[in-house]
Amino acid sequence: MTTTVASKRKKYVREVKATWWKKLDFYKFYVLRESTSVPTVWFCLELFYGLICLTNGTFGTTFVAFLQNPVVVILNIITLGAALLHSFTFFNMAPQMMNVIVKNERLDAKLVSRIFWGVTAVVSIIALILV
Repeated sequence: MTTTVASKRKKYVREVKATWWKKLDFYKFYVLRESTSVPTVWFCLELFYGLICLTNGTFGTTFVAFLQNPVVVILNIITLGAALLHSFTFFNMAPQMMNVIVKNERLDAKLVSRIFWGVTAVVSIIALILV
């Protein structure tokens, strides 16, 4: 049986203000990168709406008209920019955390990043050809 002694002193809890991220540019960029999830949610909802239109048989009329709305076009451009920012930061950050060893030497992070971008370009070109 153990007994615990309660301390009479007050616990130290450091105050964190809502503007903590505005202090350093690193934090500002971190918040910007993490906020790229919001346009991704928009795009997921848009795809879901397209799927609903497809099952209802109104894809060619309702959904295409929806996509031609100027507000939707602007939101899709913002979503594309957010996805590119996220991809760029991910492809530059991930190789630094990977520990790929070939012939007892660690692969250069820039080489791995270029491989990521190359694979992305090849897959994108194949997808464009197939569409």
